[in-house]
Amino acid sequence: MDVSSAQAAAKKAVEILVELIPEAKYAALEGIELSEDETSWHVVVGYVLGSDLPATALAGLTTSPKSLRTYMTLILDRATLEFKRMEPYHEPA
Repeated sequence: MDVSSAQAAAKKAVEILVELIPEAKYAALEGIELSEDETSWHVVVGYVLGSDLPATALAGLTTSPKSLRTYMTLILDRATLEFKRMEPYHEPA
């Protein structure tokens, strides 16, 4: 896997997610892999919805930040980084 291509795919996936879900905060790369046929990137991006963030610091003490994160897998064309689809992330079986 070419690291610079993976970095470009990761950056593009985070940008796309934030564009599609404007309420997404703290969007970050969680994982990336090349498909088995090597034609697409599968990029896992984690984020927190702004509406899920605690309103006060005290409320934040009772909520685990990890429990607020949502994870999506974005599929991008390997050659063009064209967005193909987005789906909820599922742990591999």
